[in-house]
Amino acid sequence: MLGTFLDWTVGTALPFWAERGFDAGAARFRERLDFAGRPVAVPHRAMVQARQIFVFAEAARFGWLPDGAALAEAAMASLLRDFAEDSGDETSVAFSIDPASGAILSSLRDAYAHAFLLFSIASLYRLNGDARLLDRADRIINFVERRLADPAHGGLFDAIPAPSEKRQNPHMHLLEAYLFLDEAAPGRGYIERAAALVDLFRRHFFQDGLLHEYFAPDWSPSPRAEWEPGHHFEWVWLLAEYGARTGDDVGASARALYASAKMHGLAVDGLILDALSPDFAVIRSSRRLWPHAEAIKAAAARKDSDPDARAFAEAMATKLMDHFLGQPFAGGWIDHVAADGAPLVDYVPASSLYHLVLAAGVAAKDFAAAPALAKAVS
Repeated sequence: MLGTFLDWTVGTALPFWAERGFDAGAARFRERLDFAGRPVAVPHRAMVQARQIFVFAEAARFGWLPDGAALAEAAMASLLRDFAEDSGDETSVAFSIDPASGAILSSLRDAYAHAFLLFSIASLYRLNGDARLLDRADRIINFVERRLADPAHGGLFDAIPAPSEKRQNPHMHLLEAYLFLDEAAPGRGYIERAAALVDLFRRHFFQDGLLHEYFAPDWSPSPRAEWEPGHHFEWVWLLAEYGARTGDDVGASARALYASAKMHGLAVDGLILDALSPDFAVIRSSRRLWPHAEAIKAAAARKDSDPDARAFAEAMATKLMDHFLGQPFAGGWIDHVAADGAPLVDYVPASSLYHLVLAAGVAAKDFAAAPALAKAVS
């Protein structure tokens, strides 16, 4: 089923979203489509633009969709035009804009969006080698480190103005961005920044074999005590990538995350639960698309030490195809379902394509799920 998943991603989803998911007049990606495949007029977030830039830059780089390069470059230009603000040697981006006028709707600066902007820059730079992108990345990092970093307790505020809690999630995606930047342009300090984030993981996020999600500003426990199997799987792959690049021994942590997510994070139907408590009680029994894609990546990271890794990846691809993908139209997906399988959303969010394309690239490379695709990404 991994091959079917790759075929669908490359042959159906990418061409559809390149056409129906891109607003050529604004040179901007659509935020979401309705169940008939029509654009929905909702605020457009910088985070989604950045994710889609990654998607189509990677699709072009792999030869899956050569026209993706023009879409990614056009969308990067419009993102910087409509969302970005330069101040001195810093660049930041607004949270959302009006899709019709391009006017800023929310000027909030959040860590999550800036992590994905760095991530998209890494992918686009690998595709076109434009050195101006690295200069822009440095400006964004200046903003993150000066405005979003907590000088008292370390780590990042979720946003400014700072909310009353911290989350591990934006740190995870900033780690992802620095790993991709280091791969694209080594020797510029990105891997050292990645190491600092892994240190935060060790000191705060990873406790008693679980990845905790929420914290007080000083990293003390939050009343919202929960963990997400999907984020466990995401960290398994990131830790493996980090360990391979640095030689740092993170294997024990990755094994623990993988084991707890597989043992406690799957419902009886084999789908991945949204959230559990530290004592493994189910907090949210709903299921989302993206953790199943992240599970494929985690299995790829464990393939040399777990003889069942490929079978697990195949099972996750089967769950994706059977429960989420190819509906309500051929190139779409149901993003979130209840325990009984009923859809919990009435739209198709563009943001999920990032998870699918990244998982497809990992599966093609590490599992050779489709020989032609595997050759493209090797």
